[in-house]
Amino acid sequence: MRSAWRTLSTSAIGTSHRRRGEVCQDYSHELFVESEHSNALILVCSDGAGSAPQGLAGAKLACHEFIRNAALAIEGGLSGSAMQAEHFASWYESARRRLALEACLRNQDLSDFSCTLLASIICDDFAAFSQIGDGAIVYGDGNDFKMAFWPQSGEYANTTFFLTGRHFEDHLVFKSVPKKIDEVALITDGLQQVALHYATRSAHVPFFEPIFAAMRKSPDPAELELWLRQFLMSPRLEKQTDDDKTLLLATRRTVENDVGHSI
Repeated sequence: MRSAWRTLSTSAIGTSHRRRGEVCQDYSHELFVESEHSNALILVCSDGAGSAPQGLAGAKLACHEFIRNAALAIEGGLSGSAMQAEHFASWYESARRRLALEACLRNQDLSDFSCTLLASIICDDFAAFSQIGDGAIVYGDGNDFKMAFWPQSGEYANTTFFLTGRHFEDHLVFKSVPKKIDEVALITDGLQQVALHYATRSAHVPFFEPIFAAMRKSPDPAELELWLRQFLMSPRLEKQTDDDKTLLLATRRTVENDVGHSI
């Protein structure tokens, strides 16, 4: 079965990282899974902690390990409507164990691989979201853009919670939406100031709508990757944020089937 989902993603290094000669520590990935019980799009993104020497490695490993375990469960018969918080918690725990193994193999501390982790699983008529750390998950149901969670902040300014934290499960949040979701966006914290409306704690629709509109019109959203990357690295945007920026989007709306949508 050919998936109706089309995805677009890119990351851009922040100006503060460029000045220090560092690499972008954000990462994102997606996978469409088919099974007898459920077809699901899995989306994940992660922001390696700026203070962590292996932040990028942690972000990559966490994303791939989460997807691997979630995909195995779906292929093994787990349906979308049956997904619960404990399923996501176990996949997050598996990702954390993978980071711990990597730290052991490299003779480094687990905290060297500190990262956030945001995850979405979208099925035909059901969606589930989970998150630890800052960044945001935004989803559209054809009538509005909503946020799954507000970004998590720590005790002090510019701090958050990480998958590598000793009691990470205390900060892990979960939400299920038992209806059809047509569009999803995952962002890392570098885009929070421009993509979120802080006064109302909501998604800033003028940020997301033009990008999704371009995706709906394009037969191949991958062709928009350069355009999106140039936008993320534009002087206008970099004046507002100096952090790494990642945007992962998915839509199953097209211009042809868009009649009746009112976002």
